[in-house]
Amino acid sequence: MSPRAGLHQKMIIEAAAEIADQEGINGVTLAALSKKMNVRPPSLYNHISGLQGIRTELAVSGLTRLFDQMADSVKEQKGESALLSLGDAYVGFAVENPGYYEATLLKIQDERAESLSNQIVRLVTKLLIDSGYANEQTVIHATRGLRSLLHGFATLIGKEAFELKEDISDSLAFSIRLFLSGLSTNNKSIM
Repeated sequence: MSPRAGLHQKMIIEAAAEIADQEGINGVTLAALSKKMNVRPPSLYNHISGLQGIRTELAVSGLTRLFDQMADSVKEQKGESALLSLGDAYVGFAVENPGYYEATLLKIQDERAESLSNQIVRLVTKLLIDSGYANEQTVIHATRGLRSLLHGFATLIGKEAFELKEDISDSLAFSIRLFLSGLSTNNKSIM
C-alpha cells in the first residue's frame, strides 16, 4: 500500500464511524481502519493517538452531533412539544448514526466529551424543569428515565425489533407522553 495523500484526522474519524455503523464500536481497529483507508497502520499514528484516540474523537464528534440535533429540534418550543421533538431527535440520531451513537455511550476521559455530555444533560434538565415535569429534587431521576426510554427505542429500532404494523413514531410519542404524564402526576409525591 502506498501512502495516501491528504490523509487527515477528520477522514480517519469518519471512516471509523462507518466501520462502527456496520460492525459496532469494537469493530473499529487500527487494522480495519488502515484496510478501509488503504494505508499502513503506522500512517494513522501521524493523525491520531492510537485506538483510544480514535474512540475519544468518535465520542466527541458523536456528542457534538447529538447535542446539535437535540438543540436544533427544540428551538422556539416549550413543554410537551419540545420534549417530543427532543425525543424524536435523540432516537433519529441514534438510528441514523449508530457508530457515533455507540461512541457517545463510551466512558471517555476527555474534557471535551465531559463538557458535551453536561451540555446535553443541561438541555434536558432545563426543558423538564421549565415545563414543570420535574423540580430540582427529581430532575436527574426524570432525565435518566427519559434517556432510558429513548435509548430503548433507539436500540430496538436499530435491531429492527418492532415488527407490528403500528407506526413506531406514534409509539415513541405515546411513550414519551405517558412518561411525562407520570412525571406530572408524581413529581412531588415520589421523592
